Amino acid sequence: MFDTVELSIQQFVGAWHLMCTSAPGHSRVSASGVEYIFGGVPIPFFNVAILTGRGVSGPSLRQLGQEVCDWAAPKGLPYLLILTHEALESGVDAGAELAASGLVPLMPLTGMVAGRVDSSTMTPAGLQLTTPADDAGCATLLDVNSAAYGIPLDSAKPLIGTSAFWNDKVLILGIAGGRPVASTTVFAVDGYRYVALVATQPGEQRKGYADAVMRCALAESVKRYGDSPTVLHASDAGRPVYERMGYARLASHTAYIEQKFLDSQ
Repeated sequence: MFDTVELSIQQFVGAWHLMCTSAPGHSRVSASGVEYIFGGVPIPFFNVAILTGRGVSGPSLRQLGQEVCDWAAPKGLPYLLILTHEALESGVDAGAELAASGLVPLMPLTGMVAGRVDSSTMTPAGLQLTTPADDAGCATLLDVNSAAYGIPLDSAKPLIGTSAFWNDKVLILGIAGGRPVASTTVFAVDGYRYVALVATQPGEQRKGYADAVMRCALAESVKRYGDSPTVLHASDAGRPVYERMGYARLASHTAYIEQKFLDSQ
């Protein structure tokens, strides 16, 4: 029986390392109980402090929260602290402990795993599945995610919006009505296929676009990486969709952010 909690944590670490450390201004530091991976851009998603310890007590979590804030302060960048609830001692009130450092919960995430996902479902009428071959096409991935999640992502294009970055990874866009409407990416992380940046343009949801694009990306990833299990970290909105595709829960996480970064938006 493998350690589902450790797998979920380490897939976070490996995936964000791949996405963030190609930037000239990146930094990665392994400290006791924390993995810092900062892409050096002003987008919280690309700057993370991932708590990696197990059996974390309330006082220890409070101390780690302060250490993370102190480490990040000189950088002046918005960032996320990712904690894993199963890694905490029973009864720890994570929100109360981290609030002492000005950290507030931003969003829950669920680590999930599946074997090979069926790719034989029908592609929705009018949807074209494509693999962009140039920088402009690859940058469109971030445009789709920006629109879907309401977050400006232009400053991340030098990190992951280039054909050079996606040369050894899988990126699929769904095109409908002559414009990109959905995206999915898959890349190899420590022997698993990691799924990320799944998004659908506002107004195009509930048409099966993201499902089709994701199944296509997973099928392409089998050709590139082999038929290894796949892992992702799902939002609450996405989790039921992934469950229907055959994904099972690994662990539950919460992304925290310093309140000052929310206040400055």
